[in-house]
Amino acid sequence: MRLSHTHLDAMAPASDRNGNEGRRRVLLLPLPYQGHINPMLRLAAALHDRGLAVTVVHTETRAPDRRSLPAGCELVTVPDGLPPELAASGDIPSFVFALNRNCAAPFRDLLAGALRQEEEEEDGGGVACVVADVDWFAPLAAARELGVPALALMTSSAARFRVYLEYPRLCEKGYLPVQGN
Repeated sequence: MRLSHTHLDAMAPASDRNGNEGRRRVLLLPLPYQGHINPMLRLAAALHDRGLAVTVVHTETRAPDRRSLPAGCELVTVPDGLPPELAASGDIPSFVFALNRNCAAPFRDLLAGALRQEEEEEDGGGVACVVADVDWFAPLAAARELGVPALALMTSSAARFRVYLEYPRLCEKGYLPVQGN
C-alpha cells in the first residue's frame, strides 16, 4: 500500500503554515481510543512548546478532528483497511492486532518518505523520534528498522503498567493464562 504525495507533504520538516521551518520533528502515534489520544495530544502541545515540530500520525478509523490538535501540530492519517464492523465490535485485542498488521507497511512508507525528504532538505529539520502508544508495536518496529529513535508511551494507569511488569511472573507461576471458566 503506497501513500500519496499529500501524506508525505504533510510530513515536510519545513512547514510554513504551522511555523515549523527548521524544527526537528516528532511523530506521535496514539491508538484510536480517546483515552490514548488525549494524553498524546497533551504531549504534542508540550513538545511543540519546547520548539519541536509535531505530527500526529493516526489511522483513518476514529481519526481525531484536526481542530482538536494543539496549535502548530499537524495530523497525517494512514490507511488501515479495517472493516467498520471490527472497529465497532468491542473486540479490542483483535482490533489492535489488526491495526498493527494493516498499518505496518503504510507507516513504514510514511516514515521512509519523511527520511528521504529530510535528506533533500537543508533547513536543520528532520525526524527526531517516534513516540507510539505501547500497544502500537508495528510503528515502533518500523522506526527501529529505519534507524529512528522510538519510544513507547504508556497512556494508561500505573496499575496497568504494573500488570505489564508482572505478567511474565504470573505466567511462570501458572496464574496466567486463565484456564477453564
